[in-house]
Amino acid sequence: MQFTIYPWDIKSWRLAFRVSGLPGVALFFLVLGAMLQTADVSGGGVAGHSSLSALLLVRTPAALLALLVLLSRPRIASIRITDLRFAYAAFACWYFASSLWSQGRIQTIGKSTELLLAGLVFLEASRDEHPILRVEALRQIVLLTMSTIATITVLGFVLRISTFVQPRPGLIGSTTAQAPFLSGNGLGYVASALLLLIFAEWQGHRLRGKAAFGQLVFAMALFSTSASRTSLGILLLSMLLVIFKRSKLFGTLAVSAVVVGFTLFWSEIHAFLEGQTAHSGNMETLSGRTVVWTAALRLFQEHPVLGVGGGVGGKVVVSHISNIYISVMSSLHNGFLETLTGLGLIGFAIGVYMLLLTTWRALGAWNSNPEFAGTYVLIIHVWLTTTMSTGVLGWMGYEVALFLCILTNLDLVRERAQLSARIRLAPVRWSGLSMIPGDQAAG
Repeated sequence: MQFTIYPWDIKSWRLAFRVSGLPGVALFFLVLGAMLQTADVSGGGVAGHSSLSALLLVRTPAALLALLVLLSRPRIASIRITDLRFAYAAFACWYFASSLWSQGRIQTIGKSTELLLAGLVFLEASRDEHPILRVEALRQIVLLTMSTIATITVLGFVLRISTFVQPRPGLIGSTTAQAPFLSGNGLGYVASALLLLIFAEWQGHRLRGKAAFGQLVFAMALFSTSASRTSLGILLLSMLLVIFKRSKLFGTLAVSAVVVGFTLFWSEIHAFLEGQTAHSGNMETLSGRTVVWTAALRLFQEHPVLGVGGGVGGKVVVSHISNIYISVMSSLHNGFLETLTGLGLIGFAIGVYMLLLTTWRALGAWNSNPEFAGTYVLIIHVWLTTTMSTGVLGWMGYEVALFLCILTNLDLVRERAQLSARIRLAPVRWSGLSMIPGDQAAG
């Protein structure tokens, strides 16, 4: 399947939906519903999560449409306890079970339902013919959706529409892009993921020449209008890993160049980062995050085993802090702490096990199946966004969809390798006449 991130490439959209089938339609609704959210900034001590109107008019209908699409032809692949999909199912089921003791039961049920539906999408795709190709098509749908939302955000910024412009410095200007449904940080995460994928696909020779260069320029244009320092780190570390996996020599040279660059220009880099922090004017800086992270650990000590309910840990933490900036935060900006406070030690153990096992297998499969490098490389993006944002351990979003692409691909590639090994090792049984010369003579 031809890789592209251009949202106007109708042929790519059509091919991705045709190959993925109904699971692709369901995933599109889930990702679109998760991304098209607006923050609740009504105040009054209410944490700044998605507004009620966005939940009722966008997210809930999108989830219901995804459910109806999946129920139209329910065909679920069987999984084994050693599969990564089993680990994800265990995490999603525990998330749903936490609604029994959740301090925000309706929110936990809604978020866990989305996670379960996303898992069902990939189980249905795994059952169909050519499952690896179908998962590639699902990845394409997620990337095109991300690219479309990011493009709309940047166009609004270029047209200087007030709701798409925030007074926060970026790479090339004193203002940066921010949509009601995609923050400046979120735009940076999306653009860095797209850049990373393009680079990995080019390194893996699945994207060549002008096609690679054009898409790199397009993704960099999106990235240049963002305001996320974290995405800079994500992009730098991820690309260094791609180069190192490609060539140990070039990887070592690249790491050395980065170290030298930081040493020579540290004062300028430090001044740039401090300038962004000074102008951000909110609690989304690192120093601001440590405030809520400390409060989250205190909440965990009060509910260590079961937590306060999936997806509401951050909201409970924020609601107990009297600070005008913290009151509009949408999460703890750390997926591990969201899981620890929401699902307790049990849910945290399941989530971390799932993430570690997926990482281990992705790094191993990268060497044996380099054609899927563009999928496996996203595991670095998953780790960094889960550490500095919600990532894959909070609730449904495009990160969860991409993570499901990684782990489902790993399961299917592993199954294919095991099947090939069984075929090669199957004993040969001779039938008909004996091939021993003596027996032929006797006959």
